[in-house]
Amino acid sequence: MTAARHIILALLLILAQAAIDNYVNMTVYLDIALCLYIVLTLPPRWGAIPSMIVGFAVGIIVDVLGNGIIGMSAAAMTAVALCRKTVFRIAAPREKEKRQDIGTMGLRNFILYTLPLTLVYLLVYILLDSSGFRPAGQNLIRTGISLAANTAIMGFLYAITSDNGRRK
Repeated sequence: MTAARHIILALLLILAQAAIDNYVNMTVYLDIALCLYIVLTLPPRWGAIPSMIVGFAVGIIVDVLGNGIIGMSAAAMTAVALCRKTVFRIAAPREKEKRQDIGTMGLRNFILYTLPLTLVYLLVYILLDSSGFRPAGQNLIRTGISLAANTAIMGFLYAITSDNGRRK
């Protein structure tokens, strides 16, 4: 994905996330994190520090535009950015030329890459949100439902934005 496409997609996802946070209240058991896709699709060659800066910036923008507590999304996105490169090395295909871009890893590998990072995001976000005041069972149900929904959303976003199968 080119830099211009990535920036346009990031802006659209931030606006969609703000709309969901402010106007759509589905249930207390579902947290949608569209902006997580921005951090997941950063170039694999980026190290932890640049990724964490982008993750924090996207998270703080989402927090300011949304109606949640300032810093929760920023902390969760920063945690994901910290783990991103290590998880990519595990989930990405072994061929060096395929490791240069997220768009070449295929949907199956992308889901394997997304699943643990989405879990990291949700654990940080839900633990900060509940702060120990909600029952563990409710937090586990919320994490499970949100993990399934967000992984499906990330897979869908990958399928519609990746360059696999397109003519150049």
